[in-house]
Amino acid sequence: MAIEMDIEINGKHGLHVRPCASLVKICNSDPEVKVKIKNTSDNSPYVDGKSMMQVSTLRASYGQTLHFLIDGNNATQMAERIAEFLSRLD
Repeated sequence: MAIEMDIEINGKHGLHVRPCASLVKICNSDPEVKVKIKNTSDNSPYVDGKSMMQVSTLRASYGQTLHFLIDGNNATQMAERIAEFLSRLD
């Protein structure tokens, strides 16, 4: 099952290195689920959510929106984990 969702970055420092690494760790927690992410605010291409190098190129700042494509048997659970994590960014 595939899920699409948009999440606005509310952390005042954006998606800097530490939360970026945490997001990638979450995305890697289920090898059966594929996660693609793009920054809709600057029309970036999709990147692999399981790659720290690729996710760091998104440069998501406060107020920007990330679009997620999540596909796999546990896509719903992965989407919930990602949304919950990003909602807690400072």
